[in-house]
Amino acid sequence: MKLKIRLARAEDKKEILSVIGSHSFKWDKNIAKRYYDDYFSSKKDMCLKGDEVFVGEENGTIVGVIGYSLDRYETRNYWLGWFYVRGDSTKKGYGSELLKNIERRLRKEKVRKLFVDTSSHYFYKQALKFYIDNGFTVETVIKDYYGEGEDQIILSKMI
Repeated sequence: MKLKIRLARAEDKKEILSVIGSHSFKWDKNIAKRYYDDYFSSKKDMCLKGDEVFVGEENGTIVGVIGYSLDRYETRNYWLGWFYVRGDSTKKGYGSELLKNIERRLRKEKVRKLFVDTSSHYFYKQALKFYIDNGFTVETVIKDYYGEGEDQIILSKMI
């Protein structure tokens, strides 16, 4: 079955957070909640204008979320953000479909480069492998960014 991908709506927030919370690393859900509270706010902060969030649905249930934001002050490159597939729906190709959808959209906008960051924590090992398998390369590693022994890994892909 093909994944139905559409723009996220405010009423999707609870289900989006459920997708993010379906993984064993629960701290992301709390950070994501703050972002989505701002993103879906009627008084959307200027720094979030231009951000886009999409959901992937299977049989009317949200199984994935992905978004992007513009590095609007410098390069007009974009950052991938809050990219998750429900824990019990991984390994079905949904992540690849969501990513390809974003890449198609950004190509139309003549975007040069897409960036993403992840953690060196073992919980994020699959995410790092996914990005590399999908053409991203490591740009840099910022040591101890999230805490002692947990680095931030920044990757990019030419669009």
